[in-house]
Amino acid sequence: MSSIILHIDNISVAYSKRIDILSEVSLSLQSNQIVALIGENGAGKSTLLKSICGLIAISQGSIKLFGKDLKEWKSSSLAQKIAYVSSSENVQSIITMEDFVGFGRYPYTSWLINQTKEDLDCIEVALKSCKIEYLRGKTMAQLSDGERQKVYLARAIAQNSDLIVLDEPTTHLDVKSSNTMFHLIQTQKESGRAVLFSSHQIEKALTIADKVWVVDCGRIIETTPKEFYENEQLKNLIFGV
Repeated sequence: MSSIILHIDNISVAYSKRIDILSEVSLSLQSNQIVALIGENGAGKSTLLKSICGLIAISQGSIKLFGKDLKEWKSSSLAQKIAYVSSSENVQSIITMEDFVGFGRYPYTSWLINQTKEDLDCIEVALKSCKIEYLRGKTMAQLSDGERQKVYLARAIAQNSDLIVLDEPTTHLDVKSSNTMFHLIQTQKESGRAVLFSSHQIEKALTIADKVWVVDCGRIIETTPKEFYENEQLKNLIFGV
């Protein structure tokens, strides 16, 4: 049975005292739910994702995770609930793939050398979920863009959080690799997790989404894929005339 895990109440986010990037946004996200966040470049998609993960301060309103205000969460406890993958990951090229995935266990163990059997089991599950066991021993520098995106997702899965937040997970990927990534995102719902992801590949993103958050001029319109395609105004907003 689904339950609300994230509640956003009337938030605004400003990069200066005069300009709101997001204004009076209210949304909710349930467990076992996939939400696609869409909109133009610079509309505020990344800002919203970072605010949800506690990386950007909001100027108004509140964000609650499991009924508890985001400001009240300790960073380690928050990391056990939300796993975030940035659109611009900066990774040391000499790190092996499996060590990088192991970083997902940091909120629980702090250091790779202290990994428990549970940590190792979670890492194995993540590798198998993303079908990247064959990359063992390779450094991050040796991976293709598609392989690297799978590894980023595997790290998030190893984090064993309730919510995975992905900022443009198919950036720079070809069609085949993008399709694989969308499939992997969809499988997380089957694992009981909620996933919130931004994407410019609208049509494909909406095939796996339960809800759609459309960003427009600082506001966010919540709808479903079916309702989106039936709304000419929303379609023109995203696809143009």
